[in-house]
Amino acid sequence: MLSIDKIVQIFELLRSNYRTGLTNKQISHQLNIPPSTCYRILAALKKYDLVFQRNRDLHYLLGFAHLRFAEAVLEGMDVSAICLPYLEDIHRETEETTFFALLNGRNCVAMEMCGFTNTRISIGRGEIMPLHCSAAGKAVLAFLPKREQMDIMKDLDFQKYTSATFTNREQLQQDIDRIRKTGVAYNMHEFHNGINAIATPIFANAQRVIGSLAIVVTSVDLDKETMEEYAESLLEASSDVSDRIGGRFPEYVNI
Repeated sequence: MLSIDKIVQIFELLRSNYRTGLTNKQISHQLNIPPSTCYRILAALKKYDLVFQRNRDLHYLLGFAHLRFAEAVLEGMDVSAICLPYLEDIHRETEETTFFALLNGRNCVAMEMCGFTNTRISIGRGEIMPLHCSAAGKAVLAFLPKREQMDIMKDLDFQKYTSATFTNREQLQQDIDRIRKTGVAYNMHEFHNGINAIATPIFANAQRVIGSLAIVVTSVDLDKETMEEYAESLLEASSDVSDRIGGRFPEYVNI
C-alpha cells in the first residue's frame, strides 16, 4: 500500500509549485523518496486524475480531481465557524471587537463576531459593510479581479458617512493600490465617527477573495503603533484561514 504520508507530501509540494510543476526527479530529490518509488506513486495518482503530467516538459502538476473535491468541501464548509477561533484569539489579545465579513454582492456582511458584549463597540450579524469606506469592505475590494473591481468602482455612488469618507474614485484607488501591496485595509473614522478599523482579506481556492477579518476600535485607542501590532495578528490569522479553505495570499503581497 502506498504511504499516505508520501502522497500528502507530494500534494503539498505540487501545491507550492503549482505554476511550474516538478519532474519526478525533482520531487524525489526534495522529498527524499527513491525515484522508482516516487514514479510508482505518481503513476497511481495520475490514473485517478489527482496529478497530471505536462507533455512538453514532463512536469507533474496537481490534477483536476482536486477541483471537484474542493467544490464539495467549500459547499459544505461553514467559513464563519472556521474564523471564530481566530476571532476569539485576536479578541483575547487585543480586548477589542473582532469580526468576519463575507462578500455578498457589492457589500460585505458581518457574519461572525467576538467581543461585542464586552467591549465598547457593537457589531451585529448581518451588518452591511460598504466596499468604499469600511476596512472590511476595502480589504475585499482591493483583491477582486480587476474587471470586477472596475465595474464596482464605476457604479459606486460614494455615499458619504462621515467627513472622512472617500468621495471620489481617485482617493479610493490610491488606497486600494496601497492595500494590494500590504494586505491591510484601514478605516480611519470613514464609516462611523470616532471609530477606526483594520481588516485583512481571506482567499479561497484560485486566490478568490471571499471576505475579511477585522478589528474595530475607538479612534482614541488606535494609534499608529497599535495599528501595526493589530495588523500583524490579522494578517497571520487571515493567512491561516485562507490556507484552511484552500486559498492563499497573492505572491505580490508583502506579508
